[in-house]
Amino acid sequence: MTTTNKSISNNSIHFIQLKLFDFMDGKPNFNETLNKRLNQETSLSNDYSLELDENNTFKYINPECPKCGSHKIIKKGTITKNKQNILGKSFEFKEQQYQCKTCNKKFGIKNKALFDDDKYFFKQISDKIPEIMKKGYNSLRKIKSYFKIFLNINVSHTTIKNWLKIDENILIINEKAKYSGYYLYDEQFLRLNGKRHYRLTIYDSVYEIPISEKIVRNRSPQAIKRFIKESLQNKPIIAITTDLYPMYRNIMDDLNIKQQLCIIHLRRTIYTKLKRYKRRTKLSEEELDKIYANAKQFTEIFHETNYYLAKQKYEDYINKYKEIPEVLQQFMEKHIINFIDRYLLYLKDPQIEKTSNKLDNYYRNTDPEIIKKRYKTRNGILSYLYYQMVDWTDKKEKDGLSL
Repeated sequence: MTTTNKSISNNSIHFIQLKLFDFMDGKPNFNETLNKRLNQETSLSNDYSLELDENNTFKYINPECPKCGSHKIIKKGTITKNKQNILGKSFEFKEQQYQCKTCNKKFGIKNKALFDDDKYFFKQISDKIPEIMKKGYNSLRKIKSYFKIFLNINVSHTTIKNWLKIDENILIINEKAKYSGYYLYDEQFLRLNGKRHYRLTIYDSVYEIPISEKIVRNRSPQAIKRFIKESLQNKPIIAITTDLYPMYRNIMDDLNIKQQLCIIHLRRTIYTKLKRYKRRTKLSEEELDKIYANAKQFTEIFHETNYYLAKQKYEDYINKYKEIPEVLQQFMEKHIINFIDRYLLYLKDPQIEKTSNKLDNYYRNTDPEIIKKRYKTRNGILSYLYYQMVDWTDKKEKDGLSL
């Protein structure tokens, strides 16, 4: 029976048994000999000290019992395996089996750098998944077609799903996250199988990287509070910037977190309200001009760079309450009067973001509108978001923002 040698990792092998013809061109070079024998093209990191003998059998250089740690080990035969490599061809090899003389534990070869836990493929193939996912949203079946077209490898979409290793019931955490204590919180609407879901996100506003994300079916106070607690447990928390949704105020109070309300959302909400008011009333242009002038006077408060000057401007404005148009009085009572300090918090601490623009930009770059309604499963969107999170963080590190 003939054996076809294929691609595996040089760095995972510390010793190879040489054959006589390896010396035909002089003193053999380790890497050149291994490359020739295994048709190696890629290098991976090493988890275990292995040797590959002339019969393509993987062995531990210094076997140790995984149960008791003893080195009194005997060999107990071999098992033959056949895995597909990055070239789309099969590589047949053997793995030495062992038994501990101290505790009788039987064990075999473990090499996650080469094989991980996959039964049919070298890890070089599954390692392509992150690069594919960083390029944008791809369904499992689309990724399967990429492997077939470009590598001539047949991989089932179920296998690809297992490679992604994202639990649809948990939040995804940025493993490279830095925690400044200054955060942005927001959520994004999306559909999964035609049903409304929400993408919850915590974003570090100083390092400009996502901290964590989660997909939930219902945007309830309990779900949001649980998400924030899980994301920032035992982490520094100084302030979180959010939009004006009243539910967020109660959540931040319950969690004892300082809240900055987004100034951009404030302006947008005011002028949206005025546009609707204009459509349903028959006011003259002069009357409308007065209303808009009053609204401008209020929003200019947030142009100040000093907290006390801004607070004084606000007091001067609110003291002339009777001059405020009725439509704006209603808004003040609901959103401003009892919460003005939540709009001016950024003037007390320049590290606090007064808008959620950075998180909005992250949303625009990681979930373009063209693919917003294409997700089929929670696992699929979480896998995509995880690799987008990794890619975004890597880019910020290169820019020197999250070092």
